[in-house]
Amino acid sequence: MANRKGVFIGAYVPNQLKEALQQRAKAEHRTLSQEITRILEEAIKGRRLPPGFIDRRGDNSGPRRRQTDPLPRRRDGDVPYLPTDQSSGDD
Repeated sequence: MANRKGVFIGAYVPNQLKEALQQRAKAEHRTLSQEITRILEEAIKGRRLPPGFIDRRGDNSGPRRRQTDPLPRRRDGDVPYLPTDQSSGDD
């Protein structure tokens, strides 16, 4: 008998669901058990980052690109940033 880490959770599911899970697991090169574990982890903890992706940004950091980025950082074909005039009362 294999030495497994974790506990066994048994569940009866429709055969169609089992087959769909097996196909998805096979497409992702995982076992059925690994796929079910991944789905349960995402349901509890939320989606994981893609493999090899490290998010080094802080919790309070803004978006990576804003319309206010200085022009040298923008692409050549971009439309220039035109701030909206908040001070005019022309309505």
